[in-house]
Amino acid sequence: MYFEPFCGGGHVLQEMSDPRIASDGCGALITMYRALQAGWVPPRSITEEEYAVYKRTKDPNDPATAFVAFACSFGGKWFGGYARQKGYNFAVGGGNALKKQLPRIAGVNFEFGLYDDHHPHGMLIYCDPPYAGTTQYGAFSGFDHPLFWETMRVWAKHNTVVVSEFSAPEDFACALEIPAKTILRDGGNFPVKTCERLFMLRGCEPRNP
Repeated sequence: MYFEPFCGGGHVLQEMSDPRIASDGCGALITMYRALQAGWVPPRSITEEEYAVYKRTKDPNDPATAFVAFACSFGGKWFGGYARQKGYNFAVGGGNALKKQLPRIAGVNFEFGLYDDHHPHGMLIYCDPPYAGTTQYGAFSGFDHPLFWETMRVWAKHNTVVVSEFSAPEDFACALEIPAKTILRDGGNFPVKTCERLFMLRGCEPRNP
């Protein structure tokens, strides 16, 4: 059984095979995924005025809330500002991406809840939590990173746990490094390449022959 407690955009989730359970602390996101599985079609146009209404209400039971919050926002950040680009319709682009993804997540059991609401056993678990030092939102505001790592230690006793982060406590080993696609910039004009890492509790990581 594959379990992903921070499913987000589902980019890893869609590559895994069933049976799969996916959860997220953003209720609106789970509502959207469930609606997509049930046949809901995202809107093809969102005006700036409509965006403002969704941002104000943030109804977690409306599947369009998460769609507007992410697909129609600057940088794909949760209500990070109405996205504009001459000649490009963000609602159409976001809807097309979800339509393409839907067959790959059709069999996923989507559940709402924070990661520590769960008590997995005998599962392959991939965690992509809010990275330390990055912007957080909604259910993840004030994310408790020490508690998260302590929970991962407990989970690793009865599961295979893999965590995506830039860094980890010393008792977690880096099993894989992945050059990040995102290019950040420092105080000047020089690009700063980042590297994402996959961590496992020491003694649990795979070993090269």
